Amino acid sequence: MSNKGYNTFMSTPYIENLNRGRFETWTIEPELEFVQVKQVHGTDIATLETLPCEADGIMVSWEEFNKPLAIKTADCMPIIIEGAKGVIFLHAGWRGLAEGILKRSEIEVIVPQRVLIGPSIHDCCFEVTPEFKDHFKGSPNFSQREGKLYFNLQQEAKRELRELFPSLLIEITPICTASNCDFHSYRRDKTSQRNWNLYIKG
Repeated sequence: MSNKGYNTFMSTPYIENLNRGRFETWTIEPELEFVQVKQVHGTDIATLETLPCEADGIMVSWEEFNKPLAIKTADCMPIIIEGAKGVIFLHAGWRGLAEGILKRSEIEVIVPQRVLIGPSIHDCCFEVTPEFKDHFKGSPNFSQREGKLYFNLQQEAKRELRELFPSLLIEITPICTASNCDFHSYRRDKTSQRNWNLYIKG
């Protein structure tokens, strides 16, 4: 496994005044001073004033954005939401998605304009039980292959965000953490190790 799994700048179409950060994923804890929360698979979003705390998102204004923001994952989605008034970095697995983390009022506050969904488990590997459909009733993002049921977390997140914010630019990183062994995956290995996703100023 590489020390640094992935490095990408957000590559969605340029929006004036939003070229303020870059996204990276590391497979070891980076030797940087960063801001993080104690993640609990919930829906709360913290601010710098409420840290330290349990939450699954961090919200900062552009004026406050001086240190990297960090979200740890091992198949869940790291989601960056850039807005006119700031940025929100989320940890969103199926539980957070089902419980409405993308419908939090804080997202509207930053006037969201573009989104990046980072490396996470894709529907090629995310097999679910028929009962799982109860968490996402009516979702078009289930598929069947060889008698097995799969769910597309990224497209579900995109669908929910577009319903709320139709003009959002949304980019989905095409890397599945479960099928790409350069990344930690709980579904694949039951590992306690995590991918460190960073949103860094610059």
